[in-house]
Amino acid sequence: MPDAAMQMDSSETARLVLPPVRRRLPRIAQQVTEEIRSTVPGFADSDHRQQLISTAVNSAAAYFLASALGEPVSSMASDDLFRKMGFREGGTGADLSALDSAVRVAAGTYWAEIRVEAARLGVSPYALEDLRDALDSYVDHLLAQARQGHDAGSAAREQDSGLARRRLVDGLLSGADREDIEAYAEVALWPLPPLLVVAAVELPGGARLDPSVLPSSVLCRTASGRAALISSEDVMADAIATVRSQLPTARAAVCWPVEPRDASSAHRWTQRALALVGKGILPARPVLDCRAYRTEIWLHAEPVMRRQLAQELLQPLLEETPNSREILSETLLVWLETRDSAPAIAARLGVHPQTVRYRWRRINQLFGEALHDPEYVVQLTLVLKASIALWVAGDQSDFERYSGRAQ
Repeated sequence: MPDAAMQMDSSETARLVLPPVRRRLPRIAQQVTEEIRSTVPGFADSDHRQQLISTAVNSAAAYFLASALGEPVSSMASDDLFRKMGFREGGTGADLSALDSAVRVAAGTYWAEIRVEAARLGVSPYALEDLRDALDSYVDHLLAQARQGHDAGSAAREQDSGLARRRLVDGLLSGADREDIEAYAEVALWPLPPLLVVAAVELPGGARLDPSVLPSSVLCRTASGRAALISSEDVMADAIATVRSQLPTARAAVCWPVEPRDASSAHRWTQRALALVGKGILPARPVLDCRAYRTEIWLHAEPVMRRQLAQELLQPLLEETPNSREILSETLLVWLETRDSAPAIAARLGVHPQTVRYRWRRINQLFGEALHDPEYVVQLTLVLKASIALWVAGDQSDFERYSGRAQ
């Protein structure tokens, strides 16, 4: 009489054998990584490639087990990972032999675990035939996805390396996934540093920057009247100097170093810095180091909130005459930032200490006990720091808005 296990259909076999295997996925995943590292040439010396292939094959394993168990899952994520892996290989000029070997090593390791579990449960090898066919078909499917990506990467490499650089710049400045950024960087043959520096450049008279004058280590996106540069910190100063030698009146705002995933935010900060220069809030220097003005860039990120807080927190100052408002706000901000004595504040402001004491008495009359509230003082410092720069630049909207509400 045939063994009962041989009479099981494939779905029954999967429901019996696969759940214990799935519970051991983390351990098996580690074993797969070690097998690939030790047996597949090309992966042994690259931690990055090891991580990528491990992520891809273990994502695929999780999908395969869930699918075999009849669960409603999508293969889109795993397919996309294999297309990206293929794109990388094609973009760097490599063939798919290493990736093919790594996938087959992984499949062999997972299948061995399934067979061991089946033997432990007394399931005949014959009952696993459909499951083995399904695994082989899925491996072929994954390698087909990798070939699609490889074809695209090879085409990009052969047709236009500049295209990959443009995609890399656009990806960095738009906040694309790190996997996409790394793929574009490999195809463009542009080593992706752990930290990047982004600069926004304002070009005179709608001029366009010629990227060919820049070193190959500098990425550039240019349009009429503006440009964005991306590089490592050690070459950005030379890149800006090259731009200014071509266009002497160009103005640049240079961000502090950030991780590649934050390049889009850095680009936004540099653009905001140039806008604040245009409003007279930040100094009109040929090259503005954004690191020195992080607070101002941050505070002016939410103009509506700054305006509302100014109306609420600075009401006593808004009621003063323009001259009184100017000298009191200046004195108050110096005190909030330094907590110095009257003589020290007077030396910083270039006035007599008695003048500072007179101003301080008036400030206490206006703000009273609120100056002893730590949270209020923090908010007051930030709002003053952002608002005084606007007032000095000639923006009177805070006072006009307050006067309109008071009427």
